[in-house]
Amino acid sequence: PRTVETQAQEEGGERLQIQLEAVLDEEKMTALFAWVSRAFAGDGRYGDLMPAFAAVFGNLPSDHYISELLVEALAVLPPEELPAGEPYSTYEREQHSLGAMGAGQWTGQFITRPHALLDVRDFTSVQDWSKGLNRGARRTLKKASDQNFTVTVRLLAATPEDFFGALQQGIGRYLGTTRMAGEIREYRNAEGRVIAFAHEVRKGRVIRGQWFYADDEAARSYVRALNSHHPTCCFPEQNVWFHATQELVRRAIEAEDVDVVDLGPSGSDDFTTLKGRYGFKNVEDWPAQADYLGPFWYAEKSQMEDGAGWLNRFLGVRE
Repeated sequence: PRTVETQAQEEGGERLQIQLEAVLDEEKMTALFAWVSRAFAGDGRYGDLMPAFAAVFGNLPSDHYISELLVEALAVLPPEELPAGEPYSTYEREQHSLGAMGAGQWTGQFITRPHALLDVRDFTSVQDWSKGLNRGARRTLKKASDQNFTVTVRLLAATPEDFFGALQQGIGRYLGTTRMAGEIREYRNAEGRVIAFAHEVRKGRVIRGQWFYADDEAARSYVRALNSHHPTCCFPEQNVWFHATQELVRRAIEAEDVDVVDLGPSGSDDFTTLKGRYGFKNVEDWPAQADYLGPFWYAEKSQMEDGAGWLNRFLGVRE
């Protein structure tokens, strides 16, 4: 297995040379979740991921204080369906949602990367959208609904150092999305295990979508989409991204007062091209098309707050 040398600090201040194994499996994922759950619960001892990596992936002695922290976290590991930690207020969730919405650009503070946008105002149904796509894209969407479709999702890392950097970024994105507003749609396998989830936040006249994969199974296995309307609706084997994107477009078209679906910036040119095949344009001056200045929406109802009041509060302007 791939390994990397690093150091861990003893309680007395001495440095201990350890070896980290850059391999992620079910046991290690459970251990990482246990550590993060304690951080959610407000235990300051678990606020740093570096000791977590040493405990989970390293050859630390079992009596090392970091190893003992992990044992303690595993002993109180909450069930998967039980919320962990103190709840965030609506205000806090809205504040944490601003980064994904590119608020730095539409508040005039700085320029962000281009966003992939789809204007849905000319569509009356999701079929109107799909029939305008090329034949290959339409065929892929059909497979995403009713045929086997396999895509392998991998952690992008060429070296052990890249592995832990990518893992830290992935955990950071998970922590970030759990603090945001909006809705989560979970995808589960036949055993009920979450393999991926799609996250949607609606603000102003825009729905912002993003998605997260648990592992390669998310691209291969049978999934069950859990949402408020069809909690047990089952779908055949498919790629989550295509299904989640199609359903996001459907909800945007069917919703009142939604003009644009925003898939955010792309991590690569290939992903920009992929979004383009499904009608999403990569737009530099995207705030001119994506109107985020209205209120957040929850369960088809908006927060009772006008856009100007919200914007002034965000910018620190006293009214």
